[in-house]
Amino acid sequence: MKKKNLFRCIALLFIVVMLVAACAPADTPAEVDPADPAAPADTPAPAPGEDPPPAVATEGTREFVAPPPGHWDQPFSETVRITAVAPHGTNWHFRDGDDVNNNPWTRLYLDRLNVEVVFDWTTVDGYAERLNMAILARDLPDVWNIGADSDSRLFNQLQADGMLLDLTDAYRTYASQRIQDFEITDPYTIQNFMVGGRVYGLPRLYYGQIDQPWHMWVRKDWYEAAGSPEIRTVADLEDLMRAFMTDQGAAYGIGVNDNLQWLLRTAPMWGAYIGNIHNNEYFWMPDATGRLRPGISFPEFEVALENWARWFSEGFISPEFMMMGEWGGRAQEDIVNGVVGMHAWWQWWGWYSGPAIVDNLNNNDAYFIPFNMPTVDGAQPARGQIFYPNFDVLVANADFQNPAAWMRVLSLVDHMIFSPDADLTADELEYYMLHGMEHAMAFPFKIIDPQTDMLQYIHVLHALETGDTSELFTTGMQFKHRDSLAWINGQESHGLGAYLQMGFDGSAYARSQHLFDIGRVVTTAMWGVAPEEFAEAGTTGDILMEEIMAIIMGIRPASDWPQILEQWYAQGGQIKEDAVNLHFGR
Repeated sequence: MKKKNLFRCIALLFIVVMLVAACAPADTPAEVDPADPAAPADTPAPAPGEDPPPAVATEGTREFVAPPPGHWDQPFSETVRITAVAPHGTNWHFRDGDDVNNNPWTRLYLDRLNVEVVFDWTTVDGYAERLNMAILARDLPDVWNIGADSDSRLFNQLQADGMLLDLTDAYRTYASQRIQDFEITDPYTIQNFMVGGRVYGLPRLYYGQIDQPWHMWVRKDWYEAAGSPEIRTVADLEDLMRAFMTDQGAAYGIGVNDNLQWLLRTAPMWGAYIGNIHNNEYFWMPDATGRLRPGISFPEFEVALENWARWFSEGFISPEFMMMGEWGGRAQEDIVNGVVGMHAWWQWWGWYSGPAIVDNLNNNDAYFIPFNMPTVDGAQPARGQIFYPNFDVLVANADFQNPAAWMRVLSLVDHMIFSPDADLTADELEYYMLHGMEHAMAFPFKIIDPQTDMLQYIHVLHALETGDTSELFTTGMQFKHRDSLAWINGQESHGLGAYLQMGFDGSAYARSQHLFDIGRVVTTAMWGVAPEEFAEAGTTGDILMEEIMAIIMGIRPASDWPQILEQWYAQGGQIKEDAVNLHFGR
């Protein structure tokens, strides 16, 4: 019965993935993260201009080889072969003569650990469907990753069918202490991939919760022309919108895109915490009884709706917002073209619109600067919302004989990219990390340090303030430091991303870190991917989006929200709430 369920699940997933793939851009990288770093290693790199060493012919075995005693970096006595598959990112750029099976990283594994990594296949497009076909054919490699979009259902089915290896002993015995200590930073994510207290999957984790709080981004030159006022209250923010419209000719007060994501992320100003409703991502919190409920069901959301409707009536929101797309669409174009001077967005605004607005307007002061979201009373900034951030889960075939070798490769990759002890030279950094080379080994050989971006912020800001670059121990830190200086010293627009993210005291990461320091963050109670029952409930966000837009535009009063919410519960919302409480209620 379990096998029938597994194959039924995979068949359904395959159909869904084929439909999604048909609509996806053809040139989407396997992993895009503007906050992503890179770094360290210890095998000497070739001298500048020197050709990479030739491939080393091996006959690695997939049979069991006893792990050597001692530290994780001790090599195996006999060459161990690990097979893998991976999505092949368009950001993979191999040197002449190199390929996915012969490159600085695979050579490093062989030289340092006597472990040979061989990819059965990689693919730029269609990784999920190709993996599903391999599962159906039971033609799986030793290790692979399950994508975040399907990790819960597919992981659960594969584990129930006995196709995944119990990693507990190998992980606890052979993974480096650094990797195991990631559980101190985030003790909950790995629990999503444990069954009966045993570990069957390792989460890839994420670059840091510091990435997550949204900020209110305000156009710098207009803000200074208004006298650089404090933005502590919602009223302060509204006064600034009026000033921009009156004095600077802004067509409206705040940018709002057609799926309402930008607007919904301002809800914390009124104490409401909402996910991206357009894609059925909700934010879950306990009510007074301890039951987990979506943020849309709390009374504060109705207050936010009332204020958004008022904003629309006062001209703060464009009357055409429902037709204003984000990426390269009208919402972003209005920012770049100087039509509006304020909007809510991620911490990486400087990469999103920064260079375009400075270059387009030929004005080095036209970029936007971040502020913490204000509140009604202004006593504290609005809370930053923290969503479940894990990327993928790394798993192994139940027949895999050498999980200790895999743990040692994972440990080596972590050491090189994230550890301050790697101490790479500039040539070594270029050899291992140039052109996103470290991403080529990300699937499934990289577990991300969940404090990466917080450490980047600390060390980059220190280097900028003191001139001491000795603590920039990852390529990410060096890259962000270099680009920040490019903006500070030369007004080079490509440097705005790093500068606005972490290059000065009022940067986005400084604002985010302040929220963490004073305890002004709120974390979703659904610390994991959507439960399987969500599929049964359907796309409940569609029920809400039109009604929210109708309220904002004054077609319906905000007082109708309880009735709209009843409809949401009746048409699938109750299934979702019950599932969240079943799987995540503590």
